[in-house]
Formats: sequence, C-alpha cells, structure tokens
Amino acid sequence: MVRLRIGDYQVEHELEASSLVQRYRGVHTVLPRHALIRLARDAHDSVTVLREACILAALPHPGIVRVFETGRISDRTWFAHEIVEGLTLQAMFQALPETDLIDPATSVGMLRDVAEILAYAHQRGVIHCAITPDKLVVSRGRGFAMCVTDWSAARAHDAVTPFTGQLGPFTAPELVQGDIIDDRVDVFALGVVAYRALTGLMPSAEPVPTEVHCPEVPRELTALVDQMMSTDRWDRPSAAEVRSELAWLATSLANRSGPVEVVRVRKPRWTPQIDLGKLRSATEPGEGIVSDLYRDDRD
Repeated sequence: MVRLRIGDYQVEHELEASSLVQRYRGVHTVLPRHALIRLARDAHDSVTVLREACILAALPHPGIVRVFETGRISDRTWFAHEIVEGLTLQAMFQALPETDLIDPATSVGMLRDVAEILAYAHQRGVIHCAITPDKLVVSRGRGFAMCVTDWSAARAHDAVTPFTGQLGPFTAPELVQGDIIDDRVDVFALGVVAYRALTGLMPSAEPVPTEVHCPEVPRELTALVDQMMSTDRWDRPSAAEVRSELAWLATSLANRSGPVEVVRVRKPRWTPQIDLGKLRSATEPGEGIVSDLYRDDRD
C-alpha cells in the first residue's frame, strides 16, 4: 500500500475536510515533528490556502499557530502547521451540564488572552473575521494559555475583495450586510463568545442585557460584553481596550475574598514600559498610580 506524501511529510491519516481544503496529520520524514497539513482542493482554492499561510507566518505570536513550511502539488497549494493540543471552548461548553457554567474568573482569563491575540493581529493589519468557540483552544505547554487555530477567513485591513466566509450568530452586522469592515468585527464575535460563556445562552434577536441572565457576574464585565456586542461598531471598544479591561477584571476577581476555584490560565507576559523617573516626579507618594499603570502579569 502506497502512503500519501506531501512535501517532506508522510501522511499518517486524513482528517475531516472542509469546502476549501483537505486536512491531514503527517510526520516529517527527517525532523522529529508532527504537523497538520492543509491541502487546497483545487487551483482556485490555492489562493485562499496560500493567503492563510502568509498571514500566519506574519503573526509570530505564541497564541497563533506556527507555519512550518508550504509548497505545491501540481497546481494545489499546501502548508504544514503545528498541532495545538487542548480543548476548544466549544468542547468545554458542550461538556458542561446545562445548569453549570465556566467560572467567571476563568472566563475572564480566557477572554483576556484571546483579546491579546486579536489586538496583536490588528496592530499588524490583520482581521480574523470568523472568531467562534471551536477555533479557540485552551492549549498546554506553548507559553500562552489560549490559541486561535484557524485563520482561513482572515484578511488584511486594506483588502478590497468582498468577504466570502460563512456567516452565523458570531458574525458582526456590518459583515452580514457587506459593509466596509474593520477590527471591530472581531470584537463583536468575541463579545458573543463571552455572552455564551457567562450565560450559557446565545444572544437573541431582541437585545437582552447580559446582566439579566447572570446577575451574579460583576457589572463591569456584563457592561463590557454588552458594549462589545453593540450593533453600531463605533460603540464597540478596540481589542486592545477589551484586553486592558479584562486584565483589570481578572486581577480584581483573583483578589476577591473567599476561595475561587478556576482553571489555571497563564496571563500574558507582556507589560508596558514605563519611565519610572518621570512617574515619580509627576506623582506624590501613596497615590497608587504605579500599581495601576504597571501590573506584573507574570506567574
């Protein structure tokens, strides 16, 4: 029996395919490395596959899958990327009983890390366009707790071609209507993910404040989620602002009195650079400004 080989990878088995790509798990013939391989179904889909490979290669962040290599078979493009082990948020949602929800502190930590990833991509001119729970993985041993695994619908800020990805309950209104889009389409999608994590429900057609379904959750958090899901994109915060707010909320929840049982989520290791000399000269002792501006997120 002849085993399929793609580039320097020997295919171990075929995975579930999509409308655009065939997916395989393979092992490198020389290096001690396993990878997931995406192979375009035809020459037309090769453009989309190559675009995703280029976007991933341009985003070297520990919360984004790494591309190992790319190539062509006949007129079809393929690329191999790292395998990310862990549960998706969708799997976590499905595993919980209907009466149970993910602890708010844990939800805040995970959402904060996804916002960190999106802010990083947005700063580099990339919009994800299709954030859903099945693409958000709680990963292990990668130096960052969350990973966004699928960027097939991503596009650059200056892209002029119409969006052709799948639409659904996580899709921002302007994307559904075919309007010009920006970073806030990702903020809307993350807001819906947050709503699902906190309430166990999907938003209804008639807007209902998040607080109605989870009155025990801090009002600062439910208000932020409502703002993220605003139908008017100009009322939504940026991903960087969401990350900042969630980082503050994560610290507040972690410091509350009483035992808090949460899944361990590693905080981002990035902290802003601050000129402490200028800070000391501009503030009086005891005001607590240093602790507000510089929060050490390291373990």
